[in-house]
Amino acid sequence: MYTHPTARTSDVGRWERGFTLIEIIVGMALLVIVIGGVYGVANGALAVGKAMTDRRLFETRIMNFVSAWREYLETLPPETRITVGEKPSRKFGKGSLLFENGSVPFAWTRAVKLAPAVEFKMVRSKTVPRASDLMVIHLRKPERATSPDEYEVLAQMPLLEGLSEFSWQFFDAEKKKWVTLWEDQPHPPLYMRLLFGFVSEPKTYEYTFWFSGGNQTNDALPPGAQPVNGNAPGTVPGGNLPGGVSVPTPQAGGGS
Repeated sequence: MYTHPTARTSDVGRWERGFTLIEIIVGMALLVIVIGGVYGVANGALAVGKAMTDRRLFETRIMNFVSAWREYLETLPPETRITVGEKPSRKFGKGSLLFENGSVPFAWTRAVKLAPAVEFKMVRSKTVPRASDLMVIHLRKPERATSPDEYEVLAQMPLLEGLSEFSWQFFDAEKKKWVTLWEDQPHPPLYMRLLFGFVSEPKTYEYTFWFSGGNQTNDALPPGAQPVNGNAPGTVPGGNLPGGVSVPTPQAGGGS
């Protein structure tokens, strides 16, 4: 007697055969798409988080630099000698800023803190193409100096890296204008203005600092006389300075 297979027996045989090759390929493709989507979202979130962290570190370094500059210039002793020039000499390089006989900023050891002079100088960047770095160079007297203004490098450190531009200007209270050179002046500048930008962004930063002293000695002033920059530390006169030169109020964050 011959018996036909039932439908249930046929279904069991089909399931026992398993998935076809096409079904396996389609399933693997869907799994790859899902994993790729999850990885892309996670990678994007990590990239955004890293960019925000890098930006905060970048801005923090700028603010620390500005705060150190402000604290240093607003507590500058009167006997500090300030020299800024574009002509190369034995004391300073082209376009550098030199402080002598005063307190030392950006010092990290006792030996550096006791340096008799400190120089700020722009050099070619070794890490960022077509960029410059602002260096602080602490100087000392050599053992066998041939002149009183001869120095040698004690230590140096980059302050700002990857700069596309950097310049400083000084407000001369007697001439009532901003100047870029400050050589052999018997009085200190009234204000100092820094402008700088980075290769990584189009923004330009601008800060104005008040000078407390420099380029003068206490016995050089007649009794009862006040220095040219007799304003209170950290303040800027309202409106425009004499001669129509406008000085912006120093702010914690700059940019134009």
